[in-house]
Amino acid sequence: MARLVFYHHPQAENFSLKYSSASVAEIRSQQEQSDESTKLIGYPFEAPVYVLYEGDSEIESAQDIDFDQEWLSDRIRDLPRAGQVVAFRLVELLEAAVEVRDEDEFRLYKEFEPQKIQQALDHVSWEAPLPTVAGEVMSNLILRHSLPNANHRTGIAMLQFCIESVDPDFEMPRTHVDDDSWREWVDPYIVDSKRLITVRRNNLRFKQLEDLDVDVVERKDGIQIRLAEFELDMHWREALTEYAGQHESHCTDFAQAVLERAGRDDLLDRQGPTKQEFLTYLENGLVERDFREMF
Repeated sequence: MARLVFYHHPQAENFSLKYSSASVAEIRSQQEQSDESTKLIGYPFEAPVYVLYEGDSEIESAQDIDFDQEWLSDRIRDLPRAGQVVAFRLVELLEAAVEVRDEDEFRLYKEFEPQKIQQALDHVSWEAPLPTVAGEVMSNLILRHSLPNANHRTGIAMLQFCIESVDPDFEMPRTHVDDDSWREWVDPYIVDSKRLITVRRNNLRFKQLEDLDVDVVERKDGIQIRLAEFELDMHWREALTEYAGQHESHCTDFAQAVLERAGRDDLLDRQGPTKQEFLTYLENGLVERDFREMF
């Protein structure tokens, strides 16, 4: 039987894996040195493994945030214009998702970090082939993880808007969570994306688990990461670059699959938008859009 360890604490999903050891004394020492709230789990394998989890004691509900103009303006006023435009639309998307989806689905695990949106835009190959640009927009927004939740759903929405900025008549194939087709073709892309970004941020922690003969790490939602399938033995900076590249390729493949599923092979070789064309569409082309329909 596979030796499985949880990445998020099973009774407190806002606590995530920080350190592991075969020694109770060592794990207690790590706990005493931590400045964060902590929880411990001892996994009763034949050779026990002890895991330290860190996180926040409280999870804020997205229902408690008033997504008004003042709240947003306070957080984006120092961004360049491009970052402000994308941040505004991302928050609108998050607000729409909160209205439509179950409350438990939108607990807030982190602060809103709008400065990361500008970083995402700076790493897109604007004017490359459309699947590349759309995939990189999605990938980089997900990798920077600027929103407190729903980064994958809003990333897919931004991929859609990127395509629409080139062809406003483009009709996105349904990627609605409640659609059976979601599980058929969209969900595997999201699951693999979450595996890649989790390994990217935790290669050394996962290497430590692998050295303790752990086989599988399980994220929330039952997403399992088989450690033998990933290269973990590298410097953390190298892992950030390596797995960011893999994630961009993964999202580019998703963009191509979207175009093919929509029957728009004519857009596969089309040049993607410039940054300004994308921003102009976000600012002017979505004014009357009801984003709730996307969730």
